[in-house]
Amino acid sequence: MKDLQALSAQILAKTKEEGQKKIEQYEEVANDRVEEQRQKLVESQKNRQEQIENQMKNDYEREAQTLANNKRNAILGKKQALLHDVFNKAAEKMANWDNQTFANFLSGVLSQLDQDKQWQIVPGSRSVAVFQSEEVKASLNDYPTINVASDEAIQGKAGFIVQEGGIDYNFCFDVLVQEMKKEFSPQLATLAFKN
Repeated sequence: MKDLQALSAQILAKTKEEGQKKIEQYEEVANDRVEEQRQKLVESQKNRQEQIENQMKNDYEREAQTLANNKRNAILGKKQALLHDVFNKAAEKMANWDNQTFANFLSGVLSQLDQDKQWQIVPGSRSVAVFQSEEVKASLNDYPTINVASDEAIQGKAGFIVQEGGIDYNFCFDVLVQEMKKEFSPQLATLAFKN
């Protein structure tokens, strides 16, 4: 019986020892799996954080670029409005020239015309009174082949049109200023708005 008990104790001890080894092996495998999952979680969290940081950085850069574009467009709009205003004021100043300045301008234009041809001047409605001034009449007396249309006027315009043989040469001040604007706007913008 003692032998049986000793054998039982031995079998029990051996079974217990094998069970303990299996438990330790399972624990080791489980710990390895837990560690592997923890590493994956850490890596996943790190990747997610990098994605969030990259997204935030991209959003910030996009927003900063949008703000810079809006600022540039607003400044450009102000500059364009300022240049537009300068040219409008130049045309208005020309429309309000005194009689002598207008006569000098008219003489400069008429001196370039072929004096062997018949020319007609059609005044702008805003300049009709100037054509009645002594200064302008004196300038016109120097050019006998040129006559002023007394019954015509270009509505809403200052300046005049010179006509010959069905061809119109436009010397209305707003048109002249617009032509100058096309030519000089880029240069003026560069000079006026250097950074």
